[in-house]
Amino acid sequence: MLLDGPQHVIRLANRRFCELVGRDSLVGKACLAAFPSLRRSKLLGILDRAFATGEPFVAEEYPLRIRGDGAPEGQQRYFKFNIQPLRALSGSVYGMMAMAVDVTELVNGRRAVERVNIERASLLEELQRTSSAKDEFLAMLGHELRNPLAPIVTALQLMKMRGDVASSKEQAVIQRQVDHLVRLVDDLLDVSRITRGKVDLRKETVSISQVAVKAVEMASMLLEQRRHHLTIDVPAVGLVWHGDATRLAQVIANLLTNAARYTEPGGNIRLRARREGDEIVITVIDNGRGMEPELLARAFELFFQGQQRLDRAEGGLGIGLALVKNLVELHGGTVTARSEGLGKGCEVLVRLPIELPDSDAVAERPSLMADDAGGSGQSRRILIVDDNVDAADSLAAVLESRGHEVKVVYDPMAAIHLAAQFVPHWALLDIGLPVMDGYELVAQLRESLPADGSQFVALTGYGQSCDRERSASAGFHHHLVKPVGLDELLHLIEGGSTAP
Repeated sequence: MLLDGPQHVIRLANRRFCELVGRDSLVGKACLAAFPSLRRSKLLGILDRAFATGEPFVAEEYPLRIRGDGAPEGQQRYFKFNIQPLRALSGSVYGMMAMAVDVTELVNGRRAVERVNIERASLLEELQRTSSAKDEFLAMLGHELRNPLAPIVTALQLMKMRGDVASSKEQAVIQRQVDHLVRLVDDLLDVSRITRGKVDLRKETVSISQVAVKAVEMASMLLEQRRHHLTIDVPAVGLVWHGDATRLAQVIANLLTNAARYTEPGGNIRLRARREGDEIVITVIDNGRGMEPELLARAFELFFQGQQRLDRAEGGLGIGLALVKNLVELHGGTVTARSEGLGKGCEVLVRLPIELPDSDAVAERPSLMADDAGGSGQSRRILIVDDNVDAADSLAAVLESRGHEVKVVYDPMAAIHLAAQFVPHWALLDIGLPVMDGYELVAQLRESLPADGSQFVALTGYGQSCDRERSASAGFHHHLVKPVGLDELLHLIEGGSTAP
């Protein structure tokens, strides 16, 4: 558009501009006469200043409300403006060249993207808060469930050690149900750890047959309940693998448990392991319900269970196969499922790479609980601090049966007074104590006891990596999660370093 004189008379206006403002002809009209609304806008001042000073004006996104025919209130649009004064030979300004490019769509598009990004950031923040709240809830749930499980497990061990055969059947029932509860709690927490990449693999060279025995033991409750016929085809020797034996046992146990749930009582399940090239292939085959193709595609999704019957005979939380997939992939392996359809059973194959270290010796640790003679031949002074009376007393009874001198207190202040006189070799401290938590208590005890004179063990229902890091920072030498495996605890106390 070409403007002339201080009144900015329009000498040239292209067709597109006329269409935009809804005018047939603008040539010969002053800007203010053609557009009375400019009197209240900043644009008229910009034109006046450019004419008076001779200084150009440039704006990348100038907002302007266009009032054309049929739009009395106007339409907000954005323009890239370039106003260049025109000078006579004498140097005086006699007019201006105004160029405007409509960038409304570009501005609106960018702002839409910005709004989407803001909404996305807000959604991500909300998801992170939700995920954090979920993790905190699962950790709290695990703690609250593990606390009552601890004395139950210990009491069962005491009954077995004392040879209480009259209630052996009832003991077996309780043991199976407790084991099932412990596995459910562990699976729930594993979901949180794996999805956040917080799983640490403790690799060792192990025999697949040993791992299979442990896995069958873990799944035995459901297999026995549903009277399945389990066939195990695993070489007793020669098939070794380097990885996390506990996690692999969890993988196989989850596959066996899943097969048991979806196979009618009295069905057949087969566990097979073999070497194929540089891989170990573990297969679980059943003659159960099988799966249609659409279910196979989602079998390893978290919380997916397919259609459940009203009696929920299959049970479970829908996390077993998801954990299998994640744990196998952490070891660099793959897992797949095959089925010919409903009623034709299912086959799950786990493939794991064989990566043996220089030394392929298979380490085995004997069970100390199997030692009927009791004790390790060396008595230790052990202090137990736990506000759960049942958990503390039952654990003390086990340790005393092994020949150790044990003192039990149920509150932190009593522990501080007793420790100075008792000077324990080992102090087993609960974390969730009243008044003073286990972190503060261990700091107090380390100050009052001889340096390096005692070993401090955290006994807690919290077992995530951040919990272990915090206990180590507080001064604990070891971190055990309730319900504590007595084999593990006794091996630690009786096979670990001795205190003065």
